Amino acid sequence: MDLLLRLPPLLLRGLFVTALVAIFILAMIPLPEPYFNAFSFQDKIEHYGCFVVLMLMGWAGGPRHARPIAIGLVLYGLLIEVCQDQFTLNRVGDPWDLLADTVGVLIGLGICTRLQQAHPALKAAAA
Repeated sequence: MDLLLRLPPLLLRGLFVTALVAIFILAMIPLPEPYFNAFSFQDKIEHYGCFVVLMLMGWAGGPRHARPIAIGLVLYGLLIEVCQDQFTLNRVGDPWDLLADTVGVLIGLGICTRLQQAHPALKAAAA
């Protein structure tokens, strides 16, 4: 995690925006038929992990105000689900995906909070 905090904030912001765009595009691309899952809840693990990473990237890119980033990411997850339901042919909006996104954001928010508590310089940067 220290490596993430050592990267220039401008680079992290750029990577964050690039990741948001890439994830949206991937979410809109039709799934191949048949779609292979190694286990039944693989998709939820992918959503969860993706949103943990997005939360950490958005927060580390600064300014380090985690709550607005968390709210924005939950709304972003909702946007993806609505767009999948309304604008794709073989995808559907799934409330369980949104729940997995939200859990990922909350876990990421918890990590951000812990990091701010552990590093006084981060706490000062968030003020």
